[in-house]
Amino acid sequence: MTRARLGALLALTIAALPLWVWLPSAIAQEDQSPFPRGVLVVLVPDISFEELMAYPEMRALAASGGAGVYNAPSDLERSLTGGFRSGVLPLPTGVLDERLTIVKQGFGPDPSPISELGEQVRAKAEQYSVDELLVIVAGISRSSEMRSEKDELLPIIVGRGNPSDLFASGSPGSLTSDSTRRNGVVTQDDVVPTILRFHEGHVPGHPNPDATNGSPIEFTGGPPPFELHERYLAQRGMYVPIGTAGGIYLAIAGLGGIAALALGSRVPIAVGRIFGWGCLSVAALATAFLAAGHLPDLSYATVVPFVALVTVFGTLAFAPLERRDVLLIPAGIGIAVLTFFAVEATLVWAAALTPFVGGSELDGGRFYGLPNVFIGLLIGACLWIAQRLRTAAGFALLVVVAIFAGFPYLGANLGGGVSLFAAAGLWLAIRERERLGVWKGLGVFVGVTLLGTALILVAHAVSPFETHVTKFEEQAGGLGGVLEKVWDRLQVGFDLIARNPFALIPVLGLPIAIAAVLRPPAALRPSLERSPAWRDAILVTLLAGVVAYVVNDSGPAAAGFAFGLGLGGLLGVSLLSEAGKMGEP
Repeated sequence: MTRARLGALLALTIAALPLWVWLPSAIAQEDQSPFPRGVLVVLVPDISFEELMAYPEMRALAASGGAGVYNAPSDLERSLTGGFRSGVLPLPTGVLDERLTIVKQGFGPDPSPISELGEQVRAKAEQYSVDELLVIVAGISRSSEMRSEKDELLPIIVGRGNPSDLFASGSPGSLTSDSTRRNGVVTQDDVVPTILRFHEGHVPGHPNPDATNGSPIEFTGGPPPFELHERYLAQRGMYVPIGTAGGIYLAIAGLGGIAALALGSRVPIAVGRIFGWGCLSVAALATAFLAAGHLPDLSYATVVPFVALVTVFGTLAFAPLERRDVLLIPAGIGIAVLTFFAVEATLVWAAALTPFVGGSELDGGRFYGLPNVFIGLLIGACLWIAQRLRTAAGFALLVVVAIFAGFPYLGANLGGGVSLFAAAGLWLAIRERERLGVWKGLGVFVGVTLLGTALILVAHAVSPFETHVTKFEEQAGGLGGVLEKVWDRLQVGFDLIARNPFALIPVLGLPIAIAAVLRPPAALRPSLERSPAWRDAILVTLLAGVVAYVVNDSGPAAAGFAFGLGLGGLLGVSLLSEAGKMGEP
């Protein structure tokens, strides 16, 4: 290398020295620059979904993401502040923080008028100097009008984008999450993992969003859930009167059936048959209460005639079977019930959002799958069919329906699956009691129940998405935790009885009905002795109802239709059999 070239290289190196000194400092300053992403959470008290969506700015924000509803069993503000550990996405202390800002409606010392909510949210968002902003606006309490309408659902809007583009016009979208798997519906627990997922990779050391209770909120292309909310409000206004009317009808049918059997020949044949069909109609009535959730218009003018027609014709449609054998009637009804539930599962349990007995899945206990109140209906329907099958075939039917009730993607109901596996074990033990004896039969019952429960738990553990059963497994914490959970679930049942004394009817009725089957009075004896399989089917239905009460958090609801189908089948077949004998020449 020549001296000239060496001199030029040395000069260039000396000239570049300031750059080598400045570059690390510039990189460090770049690392210390404001976060490229920010989060603004606005909590609004006393506001409904429709009221929040009435603001043009809120509709525009929903076009940058989506709008939905959520059920808030606890304080969202406390959930948010408790959801972030110290030093990770710290909450602001009076100044704008570009990582996370949580404010209540009213952005200053004095609350801003609600009429300015949209403008205030937009102004607050535009203060951020970030590339991408996540804005969450959520209602945190119900107004007096919402309380009068029994509206338990609060609004939530989530938008994401550059602050300057967040409030551009467009068609609002919808929200969902893996917690609900329902378009337009999320949970309170989904808010924290949504923020964590948004900041993932941008805030070192932040928690894993998958380690939280909820799931990140996702945007869907569908419209906001205006129609769903409207149907929910209609159901909330009608389900108690309609369910009460159905309960009164069943009470009249049951008490009338008992009186007709007790009076015997002193009751006209036609009257006995009316009460007999009324007792057998409990399965069709229960199915109609769920199926009514599919009606395009939910009003008394549509729901009441629908429930009445399905109850009457759904039962009497099997009247021709009486000519061959009266026990074919409950078997036919049971097949129809199971067919309906198979179809309902393919429709993703859409009717369970607005049923007319039990609570809506929007109430937050269960967003998808088999509702607890219909567990007893499945138990009774299976056993009404099983009494016409061989013991092994009946057992197989109960196992298949137990898997249907408990597995993810199907019924996703742990208590329902356990109750039906218990029914399968009881059916096998009681039908084979002479061969198995008492202790082996008890072992069969316990073994089938435990193996079935383990199968359901494994299925949920390996499921690609988290379910409420998965959360139960994660939070149980060993045998002590399981026992604590069981006690908590029993306590929920006690609270249900305290709020609704009518829930005592199946709780007190089950042991009385079981005693009537084990030691039948003279009026019931002929039909039970005529078919031991029918006697065993009724007994197992009632005993499985006791199991359903114990293993489900809403025990009285889960056991209700098991009691109804057990007692209704017992009385209905006895009355029709007796009327048939009296009508013979």
